[in-house]
Amino acid sequence: MPFLSDTTWWITLAVAMAVATLPSLLKSLRMFLLLLIALLWLAAVIAMGVSAGFVAALAGGGVSLLWGLLLTLASLISSGVQQMANRRYS
Repeated sequence: MPFLSDTTWWITLAVAMAVATLPSLLKSLRMFLLLLIALLWLAAVIAMGVSAGFVAALAGGGVSLLWGLLLTLASLISSGVQQMANRRYS
């Protein structure tokens, strides 16, 4: 996997992971913002593919997608626990 030593791949991976983090930071999920985030993430993955190849794009896209899904799930669980605590002790 020669793309692991490519600096542009690491930069585009960081961009893709940052964009994948955005849904977990949003207070309310609106369709327009989710579509915009998905397009930005797709652009970063395509940039990975153009600069480092198809396998690099698959690896970077998979890692960043998994990162975004885990953070969004953690955010949803955290907000659910907070709401449950607020209802119980208020």
